[in-house]
Amino acid sequence: MKLSVLAFVTGFAAIALAAPAPVSHVVHEKRETQMNKWSRRSDLKLNGDAIIPMSIGLTQRNLDSGYEFLMDVSHPTSPNYGKHWTFDKIKERFAPSTTTIAAVKEWLVDSGIDSERIKMSKSLTWIKFDVTVEEAESLLQTEYGIYTHATTGKDHLACESYSLPAHIREHVDFITPTVHFDATVKLEKKRRDLEGRSLKIKPVTQVKENPNPIAELAVQQPQVTFSLANCFTYITPDCLRALYNFTNGTLAQSSYGIVEYTPQAYLQSDLNLFYSNLQRQISSGTGPTVDLIDGAIVQTTTQSFSYNGESDLDLQYAIALVYPQKVTLYQTGDTVEGASFNNFLDAIDASYCTSGGGDDATYDGIYPDTASGGYKGAANCGTFAPTSVISTSYGYNEADLPAAYEVRQCNEYMKLGLAGVTVLYSSGDNGVAGNSAECCTSAKCAGGTLNSGGSGTFNPSFPGTCPYITAVGATQIKPNTAVTATNPEEACETVIYSGGGFSNVFAMPSYQSSAISTYFTSHKPSYTATQYNNSQTVRGFPDVSANGANYVVAADGSLSLVYGTSASAPVFGSIITLINEQRIAAGKSAVGFINPTLYANPGAFTDITTGGNQGCGTAGFTSVAGWDPVTGLGTPKYPVLLAAFMALA
Repeated sequence: MKLSVLAFVTGFAAIALAAPAPVSHVVHEKRETQMNKWSRRSDLKLNGDAIIPMSIGLTQRNLDSGYEFLMDVSHPTSPNYGKHWTFDKIKERFAPSTTTIAAVKEWLVDSGIDSERIKMSKSLTWIKFDVTVEEAESLLQTEYGIYTHATTGKDHLACESYSLPAHIREHVDFITPTVHFDATVKLEKKRRDLEGRSLKIKPVTQVKENPNPIAELAVQQPQVTFSLANCFTYITPDCLRALYNFTNGTLAQSSYGIVEYTPQAYLQSDLNLFYSNLQRQISSGTGPTVDLIDGAIVQTTTQSFSYNGESDLDLQYAIALVYPQKVTLYQTGDTVEGASFNNFLDAIDASYCTSGGGDDATYDGIYPDTASGGYKGAANCGTFAPTSVISTSYGYNEADLPAAYEVRQCNEYMKLGLAGVTVLYSSGDNGVAGNSAECCTSAKCAGGTLNSGGSGTFNPSFPGTCPYITAVGATQIKPNTAVTATNPEEACETVIYSGGGFSNVFAMPSYQSSAISTYFTSHKPSYTATQYNNSQTVRGFPDVSANGANYVVAADGSLSLVYGTSASAPVFGSIITLINEQRIAAGKSAVGFINPTLYANPGAFTDITTGGNQGCGTAGFTSVAGWDPVTGLGTPKYPVLLAAFMALA
């Protein structure tokens, strides 16, 4: 993730450069976004002899058939429903062809890259070699420079665009380092302390933990008794069970994973405080099974809501709702380099580590970490088994990342679906604006920049727009409303707004076509193409929703109210985990990729028809009858959804 600019400026020993044969090139990738954050430095001139570590991601076979393969094991009408593939079968089916490998190697050798310098991965899915700046510029018909981030001052090696020979383009996904800039995993959560202070619960008297040496007593609040009568003010596990009509887990026959990124970390003391107040049947000391990825630690040195809130929220509700099922925590990244979604995916699928060019140093943590204090071990690659359900409460914007990077990652979610894994992501907390409440300054975010969110083009999230994951939006209980399984909620408009909209990258999947067609036929928004992708041919999100407001969460020794699709995603994941338990007890498979079955059973959801997801200086979209880009299909009716999945083979 970190490159030394000094090396590129001062240079190393030169590698002999052979003049390439004349060949016709075409642009393969061109940067279209983030130039508001980066500027090219005019005071640094690259040394042509400086060495660049280059990676070429080879095009995989059969990706054009991936959707068909996935529907064969995931669509409720398929005779092969639930007959998931092994990872070995997945790896073999999508490996690059010998023609692709030979074509790229021949191009490199013809361009003066000696064959002895070319290294292939064990799976033959990517090629790596060292080149000088001069060689790289000749090879890719480009010019490299040093770009500085406006806020952090971080320097990065990149180019504006690069080209490939016309006959090579079809064999290459993308090449690094080229047009890409750093992106970071972003949280989806917001918090509100009760009246700005710590909430106290009768009969438990707690001392608020403070990371400073001097302890601080919490301010006493009026005593609160949590009950179904005040769920519109305080959401608890019991409220969620009443809302969606499900009971405690009993079987512990499935598996559920929560993904967190260092330095975010839970505190066991917070879990204990949560149990003692809201889930007394869970013993103090109960925690997740922890898988440490790429030198990760569950750090407790730095304690604040910013460091503990997300993980505390995710784990407290996941553990409470599926108990006695054990929850797996995938703690990802060391404290220096950090990590990306790709680093997590590497750890659960060995084939992904090396497919499509492997990890990208501009976006992903690269291990061993050469930085002082970083993890010196090899990157985890297929080290840990994926759980049957995986929930992630973090996200990017589509505009943060190159389309090729997003497509490669999205295809990995397709492969996980083939393997029988359900992957859920939160849809975002800023309505039609991006994950940092930013909007685009041009249609479809193409060639433009991001602003502070008060105006501009809608900014869809990623991976929420990937058609192979289930995107989860947020609802809230209507004020002063009793909680019942038949009383509908409304779109969340307290503190946060449910992320939703339409992709600028991914086409509309067939399982969603009827729902989106109905939406545009009956409820077409008045916005134009300057505000969102209204082509009616692209992926819409979210798919479903769950409550996302007023969650009572124990964080840093006190109870606070937390808001966000960060809460919604693990709750919906818990419901799918409970369904998996019932299927496994009946001798059936885990449900795997759930979207085709969800869209085929709209009656398994309570339709949300009030509320919106404002952003970018607009009212955003509006919740309407049927699917909508605010709350998707709606909130789950557990008994109906369970019956739909149990009826399948």
